[in-house]
Amino acid sequence: MSNTAFDNPFVRIPDGQTRLLGVIGHPVAHTLSPAIHNPALAWLGLNMRYLAFHVHPERLAEAVRGFVAMGMVGFNATVPHKEALLPLMDWVDPLAQRIGAINTVAIDETGRLRGYNTDASGFTDALTEAFPRLDLGKTAVLVLGAGGAARGVVVGLLEAGAPHIVVANRTRSRAEQLIADLAPCYPGATLEAVALTLQSLPLAECDLLVNTTLPGSESAAVQAVAMECLPKTALVCDIVYTPPETPLLRAAKEHGLATLNGLGMLIHQGSRAFTLWTGQKMPVAPIRERLLGLL
Repeated sequence: MSNTAFDNPFVRIPDGQTRLLGVIGHPVAHTLSPAIHNPALAWLGLNMRYLAFHVHPERLAEAVRGFVAMGMVGFNATVPHKEALLPLMDWVDPLAQRIGAINTVAIDETGRLRGYNTDASGFTDALTEAFPRLDLGKTAVLVLGAGGAARGVVVGLLEAGAPHIVVANRTRSRAEQLIADLAPCYPGATLEAVALTLQSLPLAECDLLVNTTLPGSESAAVQAVAMECLPKTALVCDIVYTPPETPLLRAAKEHGLATLNGLGMLIHQGSRAFTLWTGQKMPVAPIRERLLGLL
């Protein structure tokens, strides 16, 4: 198929058979998801459109019922709806249940809602794509933050076989709770909680450092990480994709360390959702090229 449709994702005029997909959030104006899914749908010649919907938390259940009534194929969810979607589902994938959050919903022909979480696999897909020689089964990981994003990252790493993960958070009790929730599900792994302070972080033993803290609070993470204490072979990741180079990644690069931002995770979690809805594989390479141009 010519890539002219990719250059203009709306070259095919919607008609009475066009099916809808979307993303919900509060806020949602910043999302790049339509820029991922609409070109991919056009590239494959699928008569679907992907839209962003601003849904207030108090109207979440009402919006979901509306999506079912409209015959939508499915939707993604971002902050603050991922956890709140769980009780609204007819079926929840065990991995999403373990993470405690849903970012992808598929609506079947009978209107049943099926909830998934593609963030976990999206992170590890991006990681192994960027560093194909990385053996997660032999990787000691330090995760900064203990919120919902951290849960997804930790579960993804545990599913991939990571043997040792330390979770660091400014409020240590939140890291302890995350570990208490997940440790029984992965008895073969060693999980540890520490405070997010310079004195507490086990940097010398870290092969992979992943920052999941919110951009507004990242300064605490940057101040707590002494890059010179990390092994020269360590990888430093930040799940943020705007800006493409965060202060943490900039500091890592200045110390000669390999880095990865969150763009790959965004694309790969979207790719997994795309397949759940369409049964087809997303054209990841041109999508990445397009997003790099936008950013």
